[in-house]
Amino acid sequence: MVPFVFLASSIFFPFSDNWNHIIDNVLYDYFLNSLALAFGVGFCTLIIGTSTAWLTSVFDFPYRKIISWLLLMPLAMPAYIIAITYVGIIDSVNFLPDIRNLFGAIIMISLVLYPYVYILARGAFLEQSKELYENSQMLGASQLQIFLSVSVPMARPAIILGVTLAAMEALADFGTVEFLGVPTFTTGIFRTWLGMNDTVTATQMATLFLSIVFVFVFIEQQSRKRVRYAENIKTQSKQNYKISSKKNNTLIIIICILPIAFGFIIPFLQLLYWSVFISNENWDSGFFNIVSDTLFLSFLAALIITFISILVTYVKRFNPNSIINKFMQIITLGYAIPGPVVAIAVLVPFATLDNYINQILISKFDLSVGLIFSGSFFILIFAYCIRFLTVSSRTISSGLDSISLATDDAAKSLGANTKVILSKIHFPLLKTSLLTSFLLVFIDVMKELPLTSILRPFNFNTLSVKAFELASDEKIADASNASIMIVLAGIIPVILITKNILGKRNKV
Repeated sequence: MVPFVFLASSIFFPFSDNWNHIIDNVLYDYFLNSLALAFGVGFCTLIIGTSTAWLTSVFDFPYRKIISWLLLMPLAMPAYIIAITYVGIIDSVNFLPDIRNLFGAIIMISLVLYPYVYILARGAFLEQSKELYENSQMLGASQLQIFLSVSVPMARPAIILGVTLAAMEALADFGTVEFLGVPTFTTGIFRTWLGMNDTVTATQMATLFLSIVFVFVFIEQQSRKRVRYAENIKTQSKQNYKISSKKNNTLIIIICILPIAFGFIIPFLQLLYWSVFISNENWDSGFFNIVSDTLFLSFLAALIITFISILVTYVKRFNPNSIINKFMQIITLGYAIPGPVVAIAVLVPFATLDNYINQILISKFDLSVGLIFSGSFFILIFAYCIRFLTVSSRTISSGLDSISLATDDAAKSLGANTKVILSKIHFPLLKTSLLTSFLLVFIDVMKELPLTSILRPFNFNTLSVKAFELASDEKIADASNASIMIVLAGIIPVILITKNILGKRNKV
């Protein structure tokens, strides 16, 4: 809660002339563009993610197995990397439309974020029983009617969760919108902090931004709270894939291939070309040290955040009205806060604490221990927890919500305590959600740029920071090596996510 208290306390600081200038000239543009970006990305990811998830879950068409895997590959591609890649492609051919605008930002971010919706929607569709479809068909419903009236409503909690995560990440994006020249709240906070050297005004803007986000998240949570769907998983029959005509199969393949091509294949091939033929960076021992450091940091952060998320979701389930649960709901808003704002929010209080400890030790024992918190991995992991706890906890919560509360009541009536319910009932049913949560955070941490760049320990580097440093020096081709490694390192978690989602009932 300390970072959020720090942000909230900024409203009591005097408002400077910079704040008045922002209100009079650019605040409206920041708000409008941020709102349009969030809704635009949410809409695009909803359409792409839900449609592809349903098609690959219901129909049996050529190359379905490999396509269902490839649809998750854009998850390993950072949004700012794909934007830089397409700008380079467009500038080289001179006949494609310019994407340095709001529409371009929406498309670029949507191409790498639709897997959030695809992952969760596909898992929900695969959980839907065979009997559900057969009963709908017996009542004369077409495949489209079943999709709109049965499948989507039953999968609504998972779909809305994916859309919300995508929209929140779009709001917090900086690299893509800054590179494409789209003024948003995030770029405005950056420019106020770095350009105007006004940390107070930047923090006040972040507080206003967070307040707006809180309103939308509250509305979304209230809408989900009124609707709950649960199925008896033990009695479900395996869903059979539907056989379609060759014409429909061709259309399905085209629909599924388009996001793969534009979200992964084209930018990856361009990066590969730059890496092989243009880049001056070598794949030496120093480079692979950066790779190992990145993987270690991502694994550690994902493990810690997943564990905390389990605690958060179970507090919500067993004590929904407790004061602790209310605080947890505030903490999970961190995903919508721009990385540098989180960095400021954690750096200032921990740096103050470090200085206070040093002063006591020097005065009492003539001993200086340096930066205990703000100069170590502790503050970086702490910031990651704030930033990515949402994606982890809500992924686990989505899986937990599919387990009926009647299951808990039945177990309690048989004498099972909370520990037995967790270990014998919930955890076996939550394997997909737990592994998905871990791997999503792993990929997010590996791609994270602002937090890592600001809070990383001295002489510690990651692939995202390396790529950003080279791109900032206008060495876009040289940044391709680090960018490709981010993609390659993310492919294995993506494969594991896909395999885990398919599970025992639908093996690829």
